[in-house]
Amino acid sequence: MTHDVIAVGGRVAGFTTLDSPMIGAAFDDNTDTWTITTDVGQTQTRILLDCQLPLVPWIPNLPGGKEFRGRQFHAATVPADFDPAAQRIAVLGADAGAGRLVGKLTRSGAVVKIFPLPPRRVVRPIRRARRYLRRQSDVVTSPIEAVTASGIRTADGLHHDVDTIIFGTGFSVSDQHPELVGASGLTLAQSWRDGAEPYCGVAVHGLPNYFVLGGPDVEAQLRYVSDCLQLLAGHTRIEVRRSSQQIFNERAHLHAPPLQPVASAYEVSSAGLDGDMYNGPATLTLAGNSQQVRVRLSGRVDPIDGRYHWQGTVFDPLSDELVRARSLTVNVGEHSASARITELTPQGTYSIAGAGTPPFALAQLEVSQP
Repeated sequence: MTHDVIAVGGRVAGFTTLDSPMIGAAFDDNTDTWTITTDVGQTQTRILLDCQLPLVPWIPNLPGGKEFRGRQFHAATVPADFDPAAQRIAVLGADAGAGRLVGKLTRSGAVVKIFPLPPRRVVRPIRRARRYLRRQSDVVTSPIEAVTASGIRTADGLHHDVDTIIFGTGFSVSDQHPELVGASGLTLAQSWRDGAEPYCGVAVHGLPNYFVLGGPDVEAQLRYVSDCLQLLAGHTRIEVRRSSQQIFNERAHLHAPPLQPVASAYEVSSAGLDGDMYNGPATLTLAGNSQQVRVRLSGRVDPIDGRYHWQGTVFDPLSDELVRARSLTVNVGEHSASARITELTPQGTYSIAGAGTPPFALAQLEVSQP
């Protein structure tokens, strides 16, 4: 029996809960299901809700970090007795957790300086937001050179006196969490990099049909997961796009980030061939040169522009010319369409996308042309 949704590591109202502790879980690319292993056997499910956070707060090893005489901690583990009133606080990294704290810190009377760390960058806000940020905090753009006993020294030669350092530097994979094997056999540890965080706190690229529940607002996460499950309706697989997760992790969150709309951030598909889905051989053509590949493609009509948008995965290695091309042709039998390679994934596959009539047969669907 394959369940639709199973929650592990905790109880979630309205969903089946796994009674035995999870030892490990593996995703099957052929059936788009998870196999969960416990000490009493195995269970299959389409969707895995993980209430055991697979990640732990990550704090970088900065030069001089051990010399600092004040308090320092991660934004996800604020001590219960911490009182920011009238303190000089440095927020290093500005991830989503730190973004939730900035407003609270400044309202308490603290003086806050934000030091974005690579790969995060400050996304220039609109005029109103820029005025807000000037009132709320000071963004230091010069890179950190070292932590000192009394503060932080930056590359421009300035020393910033601080009483407390809060790290908003994301998460790393926990050694205590059961092993997760995602798409193409990659484990979470293999596809994760230090200092990253789940997309909007709930999804991880490389782990299709998998959602994390935990943090300051589980109810908001559940509502977001519900939106994802609605998007999945009629399909068998949903996964946050690598580009969406990358942009989310590059941004310095200077205020609490809102949960983003799911339609554009996730890719949905289905196993096998079924009307608006295709899984099988295809030919990629560029300037008269062709390459045979295996693809998994799916699509839908966008309610905003009325056009059919399709996307998917190329599983074979590609030549540099195909990867760099602004446009190439995908052929599936008698069907063909223009497309572009959008990214190389950590699994070594390629994401491909196009708009308009797709290179596979559609079932009773009228496609709007530009």
